[in-house]
Amino acid sequence: MKRLSELNSFDEDEEKISYKPIPVRELLVELKDTSELMLDLAYSSILFDDKELAEEVLELEERMDYLVQLLQINCMAASRSVKNAENLLPILSIASATDKISDAAGDLAIITLRGIKVHPLLREAFSRVSEKLTCVRVGVDSELAGMKIGSSRLISDVGVDIIAIRRGKNLIVNPDEDDVIVEGDVLYARGTAKGIEEFEEMGEELRCKYPDIEGITTKELEEAVRRFVELKDTSELMLDLAYSSILLSSNELAKEVLVLEEYMDEKHTEFELFILSMKPMLENTKGVLGLIRTALVIEEIADAAARIANTLILGRGLHPVLKRSLEETDETIVKIEVPEGSPIAGKTLREVSEQSSMGVWIVAVMRGGRWIRAKPDTVIEDGDTLVASVYSDGMDDFVSMVKGYGE
Repeated sequence: MKRLSELNSFDEDEEKISYKPIPVRELLVELKDTSELMLDLAYSSILFDDKELAEEVLELEERMDYLVQLLQINCMAASRSVKNAENLLPILSIASATDKISDAAGDLAIITLRGIKVHPLLREAFSRVSEKLTCVRVGVDSELAGMKIGSSRLISDVGVDIIAIRRGKNLIVNPDEDDVIVEGDVLYARGTAKGIEEFEEMGEELRCKYPDIEGITTKELEEAVRRFVELKDTSELMLDLAYSSILLSSNELAKEVLVLEEYMDEKHTEFELFILSMKPMLENTKGVLGLIRTALVIEEIADAAARIANTLILGRGLHPVLKRSLEETDETIVKIEVPEGSPIAGKTLREVSEQSSMGVWIVAVMRGGRWIRAKPDTVIEDGDTLVASVYSDGMDDFVSMVKGYGE
């Protein structure tokens, strides 16, 4: 199937859309996938101080603006009555919120492009978040050399997703499954803690050099890192819950997102005050500025998640195309009941995520007819219903793990 970029053209000089009637479902899939790719690239640009990655984010932001305009035209063309317009309004609302996520990614990229090097504690924080980012170089003896991106060893067995490849002077963003990794490639990837650890053993991990953190006690550093990790993980949790609420038509999940939005507002303010209260931190002016701006963008992502969830709360009804779109994105939301005797019963969510090699994040648990907030130390019980975000290629493996197939 051709990509949308091959089916439509956007003249940046004239700022005109060359329109073709692309299905709304395809537009929504690309909007969600592109916004998530942009976030990964933007965070990577900050973490590895890579301006070229940041520039790619801004190029993708223009693409997102174009897709939203094309979607608006499609919806207006399909709206022949007030009833049709009401049915299509949630699609436009979610597309707008997704566009806000891409704008947030663009704001992150600008931090890198303006040379605002964030504080070195960010490196420590990113080593503790739920979904990790890494950068490795492929050596002559690496088993990665000659491997296709879509190899099950990478996607399913290891549980990583390669988001970009630097090959000489060229940067390949969102490589195809058939692209072959060659010696000398620098790979940017995301994945679970276990998957990233195995992936880094296949190549040479590249780290951005950060200055030593001076004048701050270990206790203060740990607290600052903890607060930042909580902000980032909560914003991503909100996105997963928001998309899950749409896919499952779950008002309970949607309401949980709105509860978390208020929580995020409070925690973001507390984080800023905590950082500004540490006088040694303020000596690194640019680093603190970058850190605070990054936290602000994370809150903007949380706000966008709340807008997505609020679409369901408003009760306008969801167009079927929304569900089909979410089911076809790179990360799939799955709802599954834990049967009696399941091999994951008795394990914590952290243990399941860390031991899984498929890229699994359990975002919500229903127990006794009520949704409970999923925490890393939440113990899975027989009869629980799990809502999980799973890389598409790992869906069957995750279901088998829960059901105990092959045990």
